[in-house]
Amino acid sequence: MASHHDHLFQVAFGDPEHAVPLLRTALPASLADAIDWRTLTRKNPTQHGRRSRRTLCDLLFAVRTHHQQDLLLYVVLEHKSQSRRFDALQILDQVVAVLRTHRREHPRDRFLPAVLPVVLHADTRPWRSPRNVRGLFDLARIPKPLQRYLPSLTYVLDDLHDVPPERLRRRALSVFGLCALGALQYLPKAARDERAFADFLDAWHDLQEQAHRLGEARGGRELFDTLVDYVFATSGLPTPVVERLLTRRFTDPTMKNKFVSTAQQLRNEANASMLLRQITRRFGEPGAGIVERVQQATRTELERWIDRILDATSLDDLFAD
Repeated sequence: MASHHDHLFQVAFGDPEHAVPLLRTALPASLADAIDWRTLTRKNPTQHGRRSRRTLCDLLFAVRTHHQQDLLLYVVLEHKSQSRRFDALQILDQVVAVLRTHRREHPRDRFLPAVLPVVLHADTRPWRSPRNVRGLFDLARIPKPLQRYLPSLTYVLDDLHDVPPERLRRRALSVFGLCALGALQYLPKAARDERAFADFLDAWHDLQEQAHRLGEARGGRELFDTLVDYVFATSGLPTPVVERLLTRRFTDPTMKNKFVSTAQQLRNEANASMLLRQITRRFGEPGAGIVERVQQATRTELERWIDRILDATSLDDLFAD
């Protein structure tokens, strides 16, 4: 299951409108200029490697070049909130899965398509993973004649760990793409301190308001709603504190309604989780029907059942109208 970091990344940059500016500014200029970005299309991120083993990419796109219209280039776009030693091996696995899937779907093709892996790293810590699969081998102990036969794959790294906000704002990104990167990079660090969280809202509220207005104008509220959900999910502060800071900083009534409804949803989820634990302790493991009923209950229903749980003698007693 994708983390809330990955979910925001996938919603934001799964749309070519936001993915194209991100990729254009992440790639070397000579490579970015060779690509016909008008042809960028999103592909199924679930690819199948050897023996149809599933491999999941965060995002996968197909695009063509300017000068060779018959040359297909796949772009694997991966988000990382921290670096791990064997990330390059995971990326190699994704690239091979893309190639095997293409081979299976185009059995008459004589050549494989190019695959370009791009990693976006949003974290305050520097990226420490090898940039090439060869860096995973102990080359100092491997004879040089053998080294030429080792696998080699280099990925593009878009590393934000030391990028200050003012520099990030200068990137030619879409409004929502910039909002998403700002949240992914700077919000986790500010998430557990009320003053730091308020400072984050002050620093980015102008773009967040622009993103909201654009979403309302284009009927694309999902993007802004996902951003708000991410803010609540990432914050380590109590939900009422987050709600208070958001409603104080933003004055638009529609934005405030989203903040309030998200906060209420989170309170309902917390109450439902608590009630299910209490049901388990009093009456044993609840069935699927009870779990579904509790999870879909309204605020009023949950509060009524929580008040009853200590005195109820059975589940029928607890849920009696």
